[in-house]
Amino acid sequence: MVIDWIRYPGQGRDYRGYVVRPRVALTAPAVLLLPDRWGLSPQAKRRADALAHQGYVVMVPDIYDGHVPQDEEDARHRMQLLTHRDGLDRVITAVHWLRNQAYTKAHRTAVIGFGELGAFALHAGTETVFPPVAIVLFATPVARALDLVPQLRSAVQAHFSKGDPHVPLQDVQKFQEALHRHGVSGEVHLYDAPVQDLLSSDASEASPEMALAWERTLTFLQSHFSG
Repeated sequence: MVIDWIRYPGQGRDYRGYVVRPRVALTAPAVLLLPDRWGLSPQAKRRADALAHQGYVVMVPDIYDGHVPQDEEDARHRMQLLTHRDGLDRVITAVHWLRNQAYTKAHRTAVIGFGELGAFALHAGTETVFPPVAIVLFATPVARALDLVPQLRSAVQAHFSKGDPHVPLQDVQKFQEALHRHGVSGEVHLYDAPVQDLLSSDASEASPEMALAWERTLTFLQSHFSG
């Protein structure tokens, strides 16, 4: 694999990102991986590496500009400091950067979002020019993003935990109904295990349910990248 630390232009400033890609592929589909509130952690980079082993170019934006939270309180504080405008700019400009690289296929881009950052993935799916072909969400609070569903131009796969206090089952049901009502191609999956753990565990350490979630993710990406 080839690993790069890159800088990409935003509105008024540059952002940093971690990019990993296959060494032998001339061009490959691209995946923007939006981490959870722990930011560009070693676990996020390992998950990006795992996607690159599947043949994808993967980018993880450095949402905290070099800072990796050391504990839960720090992680929550950093996420609270990330404004909607700043987060959205980082994500949308990262998608544009990925599409314009010589080693990516511009019309084959996807976004995977964990936790709160998944809402920005849905925003990317409303882009009118070259929207991502697929969006995958893990434990994303979707109640505040229901108004985006009518504008979605991307297929959506979403994974939720039945006992997640931040994403009640009634919110999941409303999201699923909204996807159906507005004709958005989508899948919604529920698990007993906390789906947030998928980002912090290696494939060999994942529970059977999380291994299934990862398998479903790869199948979903492949189906839309090859379609």
